[in-house]
Amino acid sequence: MKKIKFTDADRLLVIKELEIIQKTKLVQIKPSRKLFKDGNGMLYLVSGGTEDWHGINADVMSLIIDYNKEGAFVIAKKYQTKIEISVGSLSVFVNNRVKLLRTKTGGYHFHNVLTEDGLYLEEIPELYCNKVKIFSFRKSSKDFSKLKKISKIINIEIKDEVELTHSDVQAKLILIGSYLNCRTYTPDISKNSIFGNLGDLCSEKKIPEGSIPSLSLDTVKFVDVIWFDEEGYPTHAFEVEHTTDITKGLLRLYQIHKLRIKMFVISKEDSRDKFKKEVMKNPFAKIKNDFIFKNYDELDEFFQSVKQFSRMQETFLMRDNYGR
Repeated sequence: MKKIKFTDADRLLVIKELEIIQKTKLVQIKPSRKLFKDGNGMLYLVSGGTEDWHGINADVMSLIIDYNKEGAFVIAKKYQTKIEISVGSLSVFVNNRVKLLRTKTGGYHFHNVLTEDGLYLEEIPELYCNKVKIFSFRKSSKDFSKLKKISKIINIEIKDEVELTHSDVQAKLILIGSYLNCRTYTPDISKNSIFGNLGDLCSEKKIPEGSIPSLSLDTVKFVDVIWFDEEGYPTHAFEVEHTTDITKGLLRLYQIHKLRIKMFVISKEDSRDKFKKEVMKNPFAKIKNDFIFKNYDELDEFFQSVKQFSRMQETFLMRDNYGR
């Protein structure tokens, strides 16, 4: 995939949108490319890029410190198909500057951690930036040749008496995610299932680069199955508790809950009571409603609906007898 860059045109696009939102004109404070002020003198620190880290030099920080008022802290994150603009408090950023990484030349570095509806700074967790705008460059599309291949695997006939293994359940989650146009990952790429090798079924051999902050990566990479959107941002995480302790799966999910990812425990129905008891304990209790339990029958119902739809889609889109 071609490496993308945050260009001057992208920055101009972000500035114009901020002007629309704030109903004011922004003027660049030269020589900095990141510092702007509006008609009322309010400051805007605008950082843009494709990575999850940014920096400002000591002179810019000095200007913001001297300003000593509330301003806008803006992060524009560029992906292959979109730019997301998130805005937070400039005063919170400045007041916590001692927590930031320093460069040899006296500058400041900071890292943003993406969430579903914005981001926060890794060094300053209390600085939360809400997502205020998304620019889409192109609409995502499904690869129908890929869907046909997935459909063929999904429609493999499995005898009812076959007892599914942990890997078989993972395979179902991977195939559903793939059919829904998600990028899919599992750490168990060497394991086999009734649907084939898990590594062959997944679209990703490793976690998409830049999608997970480094602090969470060591935990995330061991989650049983993860779905990512087109840009590589994780959207759904699944822990399959087949024979192991359900608490271990909850702990892995808990350690990534700040990513605002949907978290599922998939297990047998007789594990539901155990799940309900565990989520009432610390540290799970404060986010207990974020954990979702689904049993194997519920997963199979979802899988069968995808199977049925894949058959209908393929039949409907086939050429008729007149070659149309």
